[in-house]
Amino acid sequence: MNVTANRSLPATLERWYADHAAIRRLWAVEDSSALLVYVTLEPSSDGDDSLPVWLANQQDWTDDLRQVTNREVQLELIASGGPDEPYEETIAELSWRAVWE
Repeated sequence: MNVTANRSLPATLERWYADHAAIRRLWAVEDSSALLVYVTLEPSSDGDDSLPVWLANQQDWTDDLRQVTNREVQLELIASGGPDEPYEETIAELSWRAVWE
């Protein structure tokens, strides 16, 4: 990836996050084989499981991210918190919709 594309990646991810209100938090980290994108979802209005939203949208979101980033993307759902492993290069950490606990 060239330097210019690398600098615009956080802005691209920020725009994508802004367009997907069902996503509460997003972390994107660099991996040798792909851009790893971790998300937590907004709970449903009745406080029920967010898994149906994930199952309905996961493939489309992955395809969208591949298209807008021009990268191989692995999209993962996280129930709460953040990614388990520490990463050396965090590309984006977005959470302005997150409710502070």
